[in-house]
Amino acid sequence: MSALFDKFLIPIAVGLVVTGLATAAGWLYRRRRATPTPPRVLRRFSLLGTTGADGTPLYHETTRPPGCVVTRRVGGLPQRFELTDAPLGDGTYAAEPLDHL
Repeated sequence: MSALFDKFLIPIAVGLVVTGLATAAGWLYRRRRATPTPPRVLRRFSLLGTTGADGTPLYHETTRPPGCVVTRRVGGLPQRFELTDAPLGDGTYAAEPLDHL
């Protein structure tokens, strides 16, 4: 019985375990690769409440997603803005000021 166990049953059990582990690793790899990250899109944001020297609104172009906070110098002082996904009438998105001067 011991010779049968050593020569046949142990290698078969090891082979089944290795096959199961390889199958699980392949399934996990395919599952992870099946959900790609969305491509980053360049968006133009209007910095609400700001104007340039010529009276036009200030813009910020970035590929960062909505919800991020960016810092821009406005009037010589740094000011933070939160990027939103709210579209404006001119085709840009709103960037709301966080620092109220």
